Amino acid sequence: MIRCRPPSVFAALALLCLGVALGAYRPLTSLMSLHMLVQIPLLALAGVFTELAARRRRKTSADGASDAKRGPWSCNEYGVPGLLLASLIGTAWMIPKALDDALTDWRVAAFKYVGLPAAGWVLSASLRLAPAVIKLFFLGNFCWMAAIVGMLYLDQPVRLCNAYLLDDQDWAGRGLIALAIILPLGWLLTEIRPIWRFISR
Repeated sequence: MIRCRPPSVFAALALLCLGVALGAYRPLTSLMSLHMLVQIPLLALAGVFTELAARRRRKTSADGASDAKRGPWSCNEYGVPGLLLASLIGTAWMIPKALDDALTDWRVAAFKYVGLPAAGWVLSASLRLAPAVIKLFFLGNFCWMAAIVGMLYLDQPVRLCNAYLLDDQDWAGRGLIALAIILPLGWLLTEIRPIWRFISR
């Protein structure tokens, strides 16, 4: 379980995700599917694991406790603002033009390499604050959008990204549809006990 793991484990995972995303830059951006479905999630996961490491380190500090509802997260009521921000950033990287510009414009690239880890940090903290119904709402919206974008990619007879071929656009579309299926299943597995308790009332 997450609570039993020391901060160094999450810090190592964050460095691993960031190292792979940056170290394998060329192969991961050579294909649209790898760029969208591997490198971008790795950058976001680096932020998630960094936030977990920082929170765990605060909990093991001298005072022995850290409450995410205090301090910098006091304005993040029920995690809604943070989840909205993370959803918007995630949706922005489904736009083909964003992928193209990330390869040619240093400002967009900087936003990707800084903004995605920051979004992962905010996402991790917001999920901890949000009740299950809010998590389900944002997850459902994100997965619905991913599925729609994936189908649009598959239906388009022309390339939407100048940097990538039409075949790889199709693979990216299939990957987004698969992601829209896998994410809810993963969430359901993590929330199965609370859901079962709610149904059993």
